[in-house]
Amino acid sequence: MSQSNWHMLPKPNDKVVKQLVSQLNISQLSAMIVAQKGYDSPEAAFQYLKPSMSTLHDPMALHDMAATIERLQEAAFGGEKIVVYGDYDMDGVTSTAIMVEALEVLGADVTAYIPNRFSDGYGPNVAAYQKLIADGAQLIVTVDNGVSGNEAVEYAMAQGIDVIITDHHELPATLPKAFAIVHPRHPEGNYPFGDLSGAGVAFKVAQALLSDGQTATDISELPTELLDLVALGELADMVSLTDENRVLVALGLQQINQAPRPGLSAILKNAGQKDNEPVISETVGFKIAPRINAVGRLGDADLSLKLLMSQDPEEAATLASEVEALNAQRQEIVEEVLGAAKQVALSEKYQQDKVVIVAGDSWHQGILGIVASRLVDILHKPVIVLSLVDGIYKGSGRTFGDFDLYQLMNDYRHLYATFGGHKSALGLAITPDNLKKLIEQIRSQNDQIIVKPEPIDVNLVLPPEAMTTEIYHDLQMMEPFGTDNPQPVFALKSPSVVSAVTMGNAKQHIKLKLQNNVEVLGFNHPDWLPVVAQPNGHAMVGTLGLNYFRGKKTLQLLLLDVDLPVQKDDNEEHKRFFATLYKFIYHNQTLNFAENLDKIAKQFNISKKDLNIMVQVFIELDFVTVHDGFVKINPNAAQKSLTTSTTYQKYLAGR
Repeated sequence: MSQSNWHMLPKPNDKVVKQLVSQLNISQLSAMIVAQKGYDSPEAAFQYLKPSMSTLHDPMALHDMAATIERLQEAAFGGEKIVVYGDYDMDGVTSTAIMVEALEVLGADVTAYIPNRFSDGYGPNVAAYQKLIADGAQLIVTVDNGVSGNEAVEYAMAQGIDVIITDHHELPATLPKAFAIVHPRHPEGNYPFGDLSGAGVAFKVAQALLSDGQTATDISELPTELLDLVALGELADMVSLTDENRVLVALGLQQINQAPRPGLSAILKNAGQKDNEPVISETVGFKIAPRINAVGRLGDADLSLKLLMSQDPEEAATLASEVEALNAQRQEIVEEVLGAAKQVALSEKYQQDKVVIVAGDSWHQGILGIVASRLVDILHKPVIVLSLVDGIYKGSGRTFGDFDLYQLMNDYRHLYATFGGHKSALGLAITPDNLKKLIEQIRSQNDQIIVKPEPIDVNLVLPPEAMTTEIYHDLQMMEPFGTDNPQPVFALKSPSVVSAVTMGNAKQHIKLKLQNNVEVLGFNHPDWLPVVAQPNGHAMVGTLGLNYFRGKKTLQLLLLDVDLPVQKDDNEEHKRFFATLYKFIYHNQTLNFAENLDKIAKQFNISKKDLNIMVQVFIELDFVTVHDGFVKINPNAAQKSLTTSTTYQKYLAGR
């Protein structure tokens, strides 16, 4: 990508910055960034930097909250059997834990049911409701789901079993006829903030339930023991970190850092979290959420729920080990499916597609969204990944830039068995015949589809010598970072690089070291590999991070983009040269390459080093295999561009 995609944010007014510095006692850099975020008065900036109880809204303002609290208290005190019906992702699991723990405080007879991703699917399920009712459920409370469950809710209500829905997802045209629906955007409600997550809504119910509907004026009047769970759910679901969400997440992270529950301590230990390393929003996104979500992706999320609710450190350690094993298995499956899907997506057949739809046979359905995201990073295009299971393709899609993938795919709704999602992510199911029609129709629209990278907002150009751990710690007062409160982004113009190496099994990551010992890291971007061969002279943008290793803290710049010179990566001369060597290999598969390397190199008028690199490119692209010095053609290899090889990228950079 180039600097043309970098959007330098306007420099804030000097007078505003000076006022923030003097009245809030913050650094000039922090004041500039706070002002760029729109908090340009001392009062607004203080409220942003110091989230407080005053920002929290009265939970009783939520639609149907009064009826919900009355019914829950009646069931709890009357000994009715309550079932909390949750969901298998982290927002769903934390929502379930919040509701169950709140009801247990009242002495309720409460159990949790988290549907299985594969056998139950998402949301209310008639068969599941039938079983729960047969097992004695007298009240069903949904968390992080419910508004799309008309059929199951109608069934339960017809059996005389009340259903209370607590949810935050998009509202359908026709809502279920439940006993109560607690939703921040309910059409008949007037709650002042509509972007709570499922855990946020569950927490609001818990707050009202445990305070008997009284407004909290002090943090001690909140169910503080549940704040860690709401922070996890809100961060994992990437809701807006503004308004009361910012307060809830800030308080929750504070609780995790001060007194983490045993399950979280065990997860963090397995994730390599250091004792002196604070838990921030990034910790949740990269260490906690993937592990909790891995359980629901591969099996029953009950394990995640037990882990989060455990009060026994020994039990928590055992459960966390099981979660760690599942997460490792999830990673292996992702790499396996990604390898197969990437081979298809990079083939010549898909080169011209503006939206890439990749389909495979029996790929694990629980990880298709992750694979789609990884392919988006590689292709810089929207990607949909589908797997054929029991005669129907099911899968997930992820967009690129600001392209509205949902709007495009919604035009073909008549072809799907199921379909849902939003602008940047979706899920669908489709028959094989309709999939062919879908691909054909989308390809016919190629000329009308415009996909552009989303501009990167850059706060400031920062000289490398100004990058210090003090600056990093200054910026931490703006935590929690996330949706609508992004981390500050800094640009470096041609920093002096001391060393540059690749990392990862496939050499897909880069690591630079600057003169002031700051590390620069770039992940999963083979297109940045030329930086390793020619590390100096590049502008780059990224966010600051701090690495904790063996008691030492190292400042890092985590790359978002690098400005690389335009290269003729796949020019005709290179194509012909590689094609000539490939043809030679094809006709000489009985020739021992290792024993004849000098002769072959002389024949092609190249060095042995270049010849080895060219063969390595073919190996990397799965065009050939090498055994005992013999190079064999892979007859089933998919067509791929040379530029998709990381070795080829490095080869070009060194020319």
